[in-house]
Amino acid sequence: MGYNLGVDLGTTFVAAAVARDSRVEMFTLGDRTVVTPAVVFLREDGNLVTGDAANRRAVSNPDRVAREFKRRLGDPTPVVLGGSPYAVTTLLGTLLGDVLGRVTETEGGKPDSVVLTHPANWGPFRRELFEEVPQFAGLTGPDTVTEPEAAAAHYAASRHLSDGEVIAVYDLGGGTFDATVLRKHPGGIEILGSPEGIERLGGVDFDEAILSHVNYSSGGALAELDMSDPQTAIALARLRQDCVLAKEALSIDSETTIPVFLPGRHFDIRLTRGEFEDMIRAPIESTIGTLSRTLRSAQVEPTNLSAVLLVGGSSRIPLVSRMISEELGRPTVVDAHPKYAVALGAATLAAASASGAGRGSEGGAAWPGVVVSAAPEQGGAPFGAGAAAAAGAGLGARAASGGPSAGAATMPPRAPGVAQGAPGQQGNGWGPPPQGGNGQAQRAAAGPPPQQQRQQPQHNQFQQGSPPGPPPAPGAPGAPQGGGSGGGNRKVLAIVAAVVVLLALAGGGTWWALNRSGSSTPTDGGASTTATAATGTGTAGGGTTPVTVAASVPVPSLGQTIPAGKPAGFAVVSPSGRQVYVANRATKTVTVIDTSVNKITATIPVDAGPPQYLAFAPDGKKIYVSIWDDAKTIADVAVIDTTTNSIIANIKVDTRPFLAAVTPDGSKLWVPNHDSGSISIIDTSTNTVVNTLKVAPNPHWIEFSTDGTKAYTANHESNVISVLDVANESEIAQIPVDKSPHSLAVNHQRPLVANVNYDSNTVTMISTDNDQVVARIPVGKNPQEITWAPDGRFAYVVNVADNTVSVISADSNSVTATLPVGLSPTSVAVTPDGRTGYVTNLTDGTLSMLNLAG
Repeated sequence: MGYNLGVDLGTTFVAAAVARDSRVEMFTLGDRTVVTPAVVFLREDGNLVTGDAANRRAVSNPDRVAREFKRRLGDPTPVVLGGSPYAVTTLLGTLLGDVLGRVTETEGGKPDSVVLTHPANWGPFRRELFEEVPQFAGLTGPDTVTEPEAAAAHYAASRHLSDGEVIAVYDLGGGTFDATVLRKHPGGIEILGSPEGIERLGGVDFDEAILSHVNYSSGGALAELDMSDPQTAIALARLRQDCVLAKEALSIDSETTIPVFLPGRHFDIRLTRGEFEDMIRAPIESTIGTLSRTLRSAQVEPTNLSAVLLVGGSSRIPLVSRMISEELGRPTVVDAHPKYAVALGAATLAAASASGAGRGSEGGAAWPGVVVSAAPEQGGAPFGAGAAAAAGAGLGARAASGGPSAGAATMPPRAPGVAQGAPGQQGNGWGPPPQGGNGQAQRAAAGPPPQQQRQQPQHNQFQQGSPPGPPPAPGAPGAPQGGGSGGGNRKVLAIVAAVVVLLALAGGGTWWALNRSGSSTPTDGGASTTATAATGTGTAGGGTTPVTVAASVPVPSLGQTIPAGKPAGFAVVSPSGRQVYVANRATKTVTVIDTSVNKITATIPVDAGPPQYLAFAPDGKKIYVSIWDDAKTIADVAVIDTTTNSIIANIKVDTRPFLAAVTPDGSKLWVPNHDSGSISIIDTSTNTVVNTLKVAPNPHWIEFSTDGTKAYTANHESNVISVLDVANESEIAQIPVDKSPHSLAVNHQRPLVANVNYDSNTVTMISTDNDQVVARIPVGKNPQEITWAPDGRFAYVVNVADNTVSVISADSNSVTATLPVGLSPTSVAVTPDGRTGYVTNLTDGTLSMLNLAG
């Protein structure tokens, strides 16, 4: 099965994501984390190792390790490892080569398409140098995009921007800052004005500020160190790692302690969040100033922004979002995990490229809909005919042959000291390494011979005598000078085509799989490896996009268990498949989990009361939250805007609202009122109740038929399923079932409705052709909720009293598997591609993952 790869070669970390079928997910590179350090280490045998392996060796041999070298791209001075000089392009190529080798080995073959990312503020020279990096890794012809463009692609895929919406991307990473303004329109996403950035400002500078604080607080202990002593270098390497951990801890805690182990001395330094924020306040102010200039160049007022998208690991610092909101008066949004957004977006664009959406007619990277003004700005070049000769134009333009840009520099000679067997140089299945160069030696490692370099005196940076403080703001004496826009051309992103393709990739056109309403394309129930799902309404221009879902299996395997907030009462997967939203009734919150990394990325407070159930609008832009308390004093429906993850409305209903559903056209919300035996019908455009429909007592659940003409409710105390006429908003039939029907699910591939009977420990199968019961199936104790696989072959039932999930075959009407999960499972949500199920474990506050395709 083919796949596509996106790689973010960051200053401090390297991240990779893989796109296949209907999912885009992170590829685990690190030993303990998804990302891997952007670190290269020179072994004694002359080979280079990268990532965690390099990091482990760095502490004991700091003179043989390179970090943060991406910042030095374009600097002719080489990076010296163990006395040997290396070009930055060589080190970046080694990092990329290891990533490619690892991904290829795991996936069993090369990707169909690769997209690499780079900072938006890089000029033509560094973009041209960056194009040489994949050649060192043996990779031919990848596309390149800016980091904000990639982040916007991921944002557009998971948040469904409306036409005319304008967002700003605030990208604060490990070593650089970028600001970009984007606007959505029917053809795609357009970059407004000129992206700007600050060249040397990021998390590593904040680490240095903490290190300076340690020196100042200890009375200059670091300044007194003998830098020629190897033990000093080891001690400082350890201390720098502890400073990084302290910075990360202060994003959660109000204070932390930094252990300091120096030769002959050991002490601790206390650091509070307030002290840390004082250190970095000036640099953060400079980033906001850069963002404001970007808005002015785009001629966009802050009030016209729908949100500021925070990208990059350093954007997680609480001070960042607080200062941006205070300055601009706009909400900030952390898109999934800020460290991963760029890689996920790059993989999304790689998938679009592989599908043909990202290639011009002659094989160049002339993505459909990409438009650049004919007059280049700030050193940029027009995109189109002849643009390949201009370095860095557009989205990684190449010559018609598909090779490097015409006129671009060819591969420089290998830097002295590069091991022939170094990772990324050979043996990774990506073709032979590039040969030779043509006069580009100024880009290869240069400088004095290794002997002279080793004889240079060791400098102690702490012997300045000045107290610690924040890194100098841009423009201040000694401050690094930020780059301007990287070409700054106004253009429409490749996302125009990518969004069309990623609707299939991300399940954006398959809202029926979550809301259980869609078109009726039956399957034969066979055991084919894939099943073509129904075509759902997409978000790009109102068109339709076919989605291929995996075939469900009789015995799913158990996946990992992930935290979901306590108690985890009910879960629903977003129509895109990118997030799981979990109702936490006791804490009055809704927890948001990113399915690409399966980690909590946001918590939404629900002030009106305990959230019980969640229902998505078909377009994924809103979630309707059923709110009630045990005392029966609260009966509300809250409306969450998924773009900002904030509540925008509260609607009063009759009595305790259970699980609601939105009509397929998105115009009405039907809410079952448990204690009054009624359905409140709400106009979603005005958030007002427009009708009340009486049904049998105690309706729990409501779902719409595949064609949207009928609705079904499970009426807990009446032991019946009500059949409702949607057009006339009336009850037309009642179907007797077993005792205490609690929930139900419509099968969108077969004419079936299944409901669980809580006190009978059974599932009832109902034919929608004649509204008659066709089977009764024993399951576990107290079944509470049921969900169909998107291919319609199997249903999944959570049994709250015996902590299991029953799997039921639609072919045989029998249980094919009983799976142990956490304590008190209450709901199961399935991704649109049918590959993953998420079971809420109420008592544990966790989600049990099920591998539904085997």
